[in-house]
Amino acid sequence: MEHHTDISINNIISKLPKKLIFWLILLRIDRPIGWWLLVLPSWWVILIYSNSIILSMKLILLFTIGAIIMRGAGCIINDIWDRDLDAKVERTKNRPIASGNISIKEALIGFTVLTGFSCVILLFLPFKSFVVATLSLPLIVLYPLAKRYTRYPQFILGIVFSWGVPLGWSATNVDFSFSVLILYFGTIAWVFGYDTIYSIQDKKDDIKLRINSTSLTFNKNTKYALSLTYFLSFILLINVNFSFLWISGIFGAGLHMIWQIKNLDLNNPIKALKLFKSNRDLGLIISAFAFLDLYFRV
Repeated sequence: MEHHTDISINNIISKLPKKLIFWLILLRIDRPIGWWLLVLPSWWVILIYSNSIILSMKLILLFTIGAIIMRGAGCIINDIWDRDLDAKVERTKNRPIASGNISIKEALIGFTVLTGFSCVILLFLPFKSFVVATLSLPLIVLYPLAKRYTRYPQFILGIVFSWGVPLGWSATNVDFSFSVLILYFGTIAWVFGYDTIYSIQDKKDDIKLRINSTSLTFNKNTKYALSLTYFLSFILLINVNFSFLWISGIFGAGLHMIWQIKNLDLNNPIKALKLFKSNRDLGLIISAFAFLDLYFRV
């Protein structure tokens, strides 16, 4: 069942060699929601600031490949840091590093290879994209420690998972504007909200292991905190661009946020996971309207 493990092997993956299966699990290939949530904000910024559909599609393809690679790299670092914690949690005890099926040395080699692949993708982007991407590396490496030292680790994740906004802007090669910052902060608030929902799954284990999450920090007030966070995200995102189609997309996303809050049960980890995953659809709503805005603009 979903609340007992975060590993799901379909029939195709199960027929592969065991070592390859362990690597696919480590890179979360069986759970694409992570790279979806990582890449979607970069789509938004590319579609907003680009004046060419062809260029936008090229950048969206590059960023999607890059997000899949760097999400995998981030998972490796996360699982190295958390190997002792993961082994004590029912949902994560079978992760390849925690279970000993992939060694730390092998994992570090994998991380280096993936980082190398991401550098190849950066060759197709302006030099400032390389600089912006490099600045994110310390955040990716250190994020897993946040839950040990702060009661708001979801905020740190927001900074990391919203990095597609400044990176996407750097790739469009347009002048910096204040709206890029507004989009970045609005995305951080969105990530903070959906990862608070995600953290509901692990509340009991987190208490035992003495690690932090916002669902524990806010406790019974989690719905109120989530409402405030999503409202902040909505207000910031709607001020990024004043075109009718962009605003329509943000209103659609706002309705989705309300639906999430209304259906959230703080004591139901299975429903929390489903609501968390639904944020891919929220991100696609914004992306669709941003694309329509670009289409009619050019």
